[in-house]
Amino acid sequence: MRRMRFITRSSGKLPVVIIIVAMLVVCLGVGALTFTKMGKRPKGGHAKEKQKVELTAWKLDEFVVNLADRAEVHYLKVTIVLEIQGKSSGGEEGESENKEEAKARDTIISVLTRRRYADLLPEEGKIELKSELKAELNSTLEDTKVENIYFASFAMQ
Repeated sequence: MRRMRFITRSSGKLPVVIIIVAMLVVCLGVGALTFTKMGKRPKGGHAKEKQKVELTAWKLDEFVVNLADRAEVHYLKVTIVLEIQGKSSGGEEGESENKEEAKARDTIISVLTRRRYADLLPEEGKIELKSELKAELNSTLEDTKVENIYFASFAMQ
């Protein structure tokens, strides 16, 4: 009799367990279906999606600057290409674009001469330099917004 009693007690819990498992399976199925539908959404489906902004490459002449080291003399020779939105140098507007290029070159020289050789040696130093250059240029330039900065050449001594 004891055995029968045990079976009856556990058989009362069995339907509850089956219901919970069934609910979990249904929830997982709905979640998987929703996830796959979201991935197949057409690109033009949302009005809020950002339109692609056309970027222009703006290659600046080579920079040769002394670095901020006091113990030894070090210099940096670098060619920078800016990927920008807006007006680029070398177009028809002439004087205003020459002003933008002059501002950009001045800002870059100011940032570069604050750096030390040891700071620029590791890859993290170059990434940090790009970040600082981008922030400084975006705060200085009026008609352009810098999206990316590329080093076309980079040599230190």
